[in-house]
Amino acid sequence: MTPLLANRWLVALPPIWLVGAGALATLVAAVACWGLLAVVRPRAAAELRASLRDGFLGPLAWLLGTASAICLALTLINLVTPTPAIPITGIARSLVRMTGGKDAEVRVTVPAGGQALDVPLDLRPQELAALDLQADAPLIVRTQQPLAGFALEKSTDLDLAAGAPWTWRRSEGATNPFLGQRARLEAVNASSTPAGLTVRWKLVPEFPQAAILPWSFVVLGSIVAAYAAFRLGAHRVAAIAAATTKEAIGQPVFAVVLILGSLLLLTFVVIPYNTFGEDVKMLKDSGLTLIKVLALLVVVWTASVSVADEIEGRTALTVLSKPLRRWQFVLGKFAGLVLVATLVFLVLGGVLLATTSLKVVYDARESAKVEPLWRECADEMITVVPGLALSLLETILMAAVSLAVSTRLGMVPNLIVCFAVYALGHLVPLIVQSSVGRFALVRFTGRLFATILPVLDHFTIEAAVVGGVAVPWSYLGWAALYAALYSAAALLVALVLFQDRDLA
Repeated sequence: MTPLLANRWLVALPPIWLVGAGALATLVAAVACWGLLAVVRPRAAAELRASLRDGFLGPLAWLLGTASAICLALTLINLVTPTPAIPITGIARSLVRMTGGKDAEVRVTVPAGGQALDVPLDLRPQELAALDLQADAPLIVRTQQPLAGFALEKSTDLDLAAGAPWTWRRSEGATNPFLGQRARLEAVNASSTPAGLTVRWKLVPEFPQAAILPWSFVVLGSIVAAYAAFRLGAHRVAAIAAATTKEAIGQPVFAVVLILGSLLLLTFVVIPYNTFGEDVKMLKDSGLTLIKVLALLVVVWTASVSVADEIEGRTALTVLSKPLRRWQFVLGKFAGLVLVATLVFLVLGGVLLATTSLKVVYDARESAKVEPLWRECADEMITVVPGLALSLLETILMAAVSLAVSTRLGMVPNLIVCFAVYALGHLVPLIVQSSVGRFALVRFTGRLFATILPVLDHFTIEAAVVGGVAVPWSYLGWAALYAALYSAAALLVALVLFQDRDLA
């Protein structure tokens, strides 16, 4: 590989490094919290340490460790590379800028007599979002200083009228009023009296994509904290969930899904979709669909094995002979299915994010385009996250449905019913629309399907993800609420069906 191609591939590394840095921060914070807990509550700390051998926290720790190792390896590569690919200093400045110091103002007095006054500004031009100048008297202000060695570089002189503000706003293609890394003004007052000049500015992070790091930390840290609270607060339900997750991971289908899914996602990078420069969108669409289908397969398979087979094999009777209620058994199984789905999405979702970043560079190389910036790779990667979140919600909803079916039916009928519900759930809007104006029986059937079946179209936003349309937080919140309500209804049905089930 030539140095030029190597540098082009390195452009895709910063977004991956940001996710790995978030995982590293999560791992460090988790170890620190565990150490504090070991001092305050040694028994709880010992229980959490023992839970590393269960079906969720152990694999999650390995996943965080792998992402952290990738982050450290990329950092080492960045240090030894002649031209660093990861702007660690700029990312750190952007993270600091996100916390404050965005607006500032300075007022100076420009002496009379026509002598130029040098006004240095405490800002970096790359972070400038808005600049306002206002003077008490007519002034001439120069914002760009000629660069040494560039004879064609022209300076910009602004004629400020008294009380008339001059405003610059960053927009698409707008020219920054300053050159280089420093911001300074030259003000000239040709009048016979001193004049006041007020300079106001607004700063934004140079790399807003750096928010990937804290968001990765928030998401991963929330998962770790939620599981720790669940493990310490609901011992019996958590024990059933841990056993379910461990059983799912031990099944060959789990390993096959992760290996096959990762290989296919990596293959999507080099597959030519013949879309005239839109291959990245096709990769995101195909990747989201693939992860969703594979996760559904694992969840339905696990529900059948851990519930239906245990009932048929009298294992459930042995478990319920202990001080354990039937509702705790059902909730534990559902929690285990949720943990399994979360693991699948964390692994395959991370691979999809990496392949999306790589695909941007690969398409530019194949199409002989201008070398993309790492920010473009990060922007494409960010658009995948809402699709992953909604696909996970859909998988959790289908896990509740599969659990309810598995209390009465075996594996094969469960697979058939669940994938029939999945197919019809995506067709509910079309079924309702096609039944309008039909016979009464057709209208009744359409309304019945719309009432009983989940409207899975709420979780399908591949078109928005592919088109780069921002998904509002409110939509994600309403989709999560719908998934929670339907899952609760399905769990209620599962409890009713399981309560009357003869286990002997």
